[in-house]
Amino acid sequence: MHIAKRNAQTVIQYTTAYPFRLPESSIVCVYCCESFVDGPLFRNHMDSDHKNVNVKVAYAHLHEGFIKADCTSIRCRICSQTFDIVNEAARHLNEIHNQRIDLEFSVGIQPFWMEKDKLSCAICRTNCSNIRSLSRHIQEHFFQCTCELCGKSFATSASLQKHLEFACPLVPKQKRCRKCKIPLYSSDDQKKHFEMSVNCRQHLCSVCGERFSNWKLKISHMENTHGVPKKVYPCPECGLVFKKPNKFRAHFKIVHTHEHFDCPSCERKFDSKYYLDRHMVVHSNERLFFCDVCSKSFPRKYTLRQHMWIHSEVKLYECKMCDKQFNQKVSWKTHMKSYHSDLCDF
Repeated sequence: MHIAKRNAQTVIQYTTAYPFRLPESSIVCVYCCESFVDGPLFRNHMDSDHKNVNVKVAYAHLHEGFIKADCTSIRCRICSQTFDIVNEAARHLNEIHNQRIDLEFSVGIQPFWMEKDKLSCAICRTNCSNIRSLSRHIQEHFFQCTCELCGKSFATSASLQKHLEFACPLVPKQKRCRKCKIPLYSSDDQKKHFEMSVNCRQHLCSVCGERFSNWKLKISHMENTHGVPKKVYPCPECGLVFKKPNKFRAHFKIVHTHEHFDCPSCERKFDSKYYLDRHMVVHSNERLFFCDVCSKSFPRKYTLRQHMWIHSEVKLYECKMCDKQFNQKVSWKTHMKSYHSDLCDF
């Protein structure tokens, strides 16, 4: 992928293939974030305001994959020769102007033809009624390696493999017992293993030496069996009591110090810039992450990953009381609270 990106950067630097973003249905300039309703207005803007381009800025908002570019009328910035196809422009730069482009790899650009009343794919000449439909069509030419589990598509088999290893929500994540290294593929595997192998339980009661499979069970045992008081974290300034240390630290920083981060659009405060940046998505209309199945858009990649479970036939969460199955943990929790609240402790 990095070679395709380098090829694209060279083409964008030395031709009038104009890169853009498509957060919703408007064409957004990657350099100044101004929006346009059609291709001619966008090209006029690029010709007048961005004659000298900074390619790094063009990639600042690109999260993955190939960059979108208006290739309606490509002109070489060095000699002014024109081209209909972006690959021809790339070959021209390589052979005539000795620019570094590896022609054995993809150019790394999704090419759009955008006239005022006509939107076309610059690869197969297919016409589309709107720019979102055209974008989805063009992606079919590039993202042909599809995950058979969650349906997400990728440009290369290497990207697909990385997705399967680290990101696909439907691939069971293999864990190992820290002590005996036996692979544990599910929560049921872990539960059975720790029931049978007492010595593998990591959490040791400091009073009686009994071992537990998780920290919560150990704390519950120490409180109920040995009368160890629950550990709490009182605020020394205002007396508020917190059950978790991270909640106390966030409270103290936000309420009792000047080190917090204020949202400029509302009154919320955060204990770190990371959480402020995550919050700012709420005030933005940008929804950069699209579901490949139903085209619904989301402001965060995490929210998209959570949404993908809706389209999955795999149901990993089962109610032990009534045998109902769920494909999302939140759905399972809602069910448990609604129908079996007396048997669950969350």
